[in-house]
Amino acid sequence: MKSPTLSVIPLLTLALALGGCATTRPGTVPSTAGPSPAASSPAASTPAAPSTSASPSPSPSATPTPTAVVLAGDGLGGFPFGTPQKTVATALTGRLGKPSSSSAGLYCELDSSSPWTETVMYSNLWVQYEAKDSKKASPRTLQGWGYQIKGPLPSRLALVDDVPINLSFKQLKAKYPGTKTLDLGLEDGTVAVQLPNKLIFYGIKVPEVVRGGKIGVCE
Repeated sequence: MKSPTLSVIPLLTLALALGGCATTRPGTVPSTAGPSPAASSPAASTPAAPSTSASPSPSPSATPTPTAVVLAGDGLGGFPFGTPQKTVATALTGRLGKPSSSSAGLYCELDSSSPWTETVMYSNLWVQYEAKDSKKASPRTLQGWGYQIKGPLPSRLALVDDVPINLSFKQLKAKYPGTKTLDLGLEDGTVAVQLPNKLIFYGIKVPEVVRGGKIGVCE
């Protein structure tokens, strides 16, 4: 499987079953048609250490705070999904520094009509911007974000509602009534749960990624 978009984001793509998929972007679940190869966990399935701090979380429509960038189920840094890329990118660069890398291309290379997508990384945080069509020059808006769980969140990031980042799937369900398991149609042991505030945690045995925005399928 070869994709230029994967070379700069290896840490943030779960090792899911890859049968029948030409590209897997962060937050994209590949098709599992046919036998699935054994999956491995990029985070070694090791529970993360407790979060050390979290700031009060404003709603995505509120003005971003000057402290932590809040990771919410319906937005990022105070911006709701659908906000123009330039607006979000300018704010994130001012608060997180310059991106560590970026990639761009069709959301799913198997579908020439899929939207043009740009993924920008700030260390273990990736931010996804998407156009309404497959044209590279079309304006893009904030569509999703993801964070690979590797120890406590840095002080410049915070999960909405002070959700701990080191809980197991069982603990998340117990702490947040109404949490639901998402059916991704995979047979490799991947588990995904969505909290009432729309945060999504997924991984093989323990949560390895937390994200906001829908999980797409490339098939």
